[in-house]
Amino acid sequence: MAGQVEAVGRNVRQFKPGDEVFGTCSGAFAECACARESDLAMKPHNGSFEQAASMPMAGLTALQALRDKGQIQPGQKVLINGAAGGVGTFAVQIAKSFGAEVTGVCSTRNVEMVRSIGANKVIDYTRENFTSSGQHYDVIFDLVANHSFSERRRVLTPKGIYIGAGIMGRSVSIIGLLTSG
Repeated sequence: MAGQVEAVGRNVRQFKPGDEVFGTCSGAFAECACARESDLAMKPHNGSFEQAASMPMAGLTALQALRDKGQIQPGQKVLINGAAGGVGTFAVQIAKSFGAEVTGVCSTRNVEMVRSIGANKVIDYTRENFTSSGQHYDVIFDLVANHSFSERRRVLTPKGIYIGAGIMGRSVSIIGLLTSG
């Protein structure tokens, strides 16, 4: 959620009425919501309320997938399929901050953007299929699920980890964990 602070409790020190904030809380789909001070942060001045509102969910999804499920380590080769989307852009930056060698998969129009946020290599899926590239990855974070698991498994290292959080057809894969070999 994101919005402008209307009022604060007597023990609140970080925020005052009029501050532009974002964060997480129950009831965030309402026009007005109450939130704990610890669940909020100041909204960046250069971003919209809509952009700020998406940050907690997208950022936490990427962080939990890569850090907690993928157990990402420095030097690992990580592929982000869907690198230009909301979760994907966070995933590229998080993987890079962990010291991984990051490959992002996106469309032609997003290649430069994905490279600019830290991807070491960018695959334009309209020109190249990452499952037949000959590369192998320690972690695949798949936000698109546009290939069969057998195709994705071919590009995992023997102890590689696949994390799916995408939609393929009518089936939905919630952040799941599969290992190769």
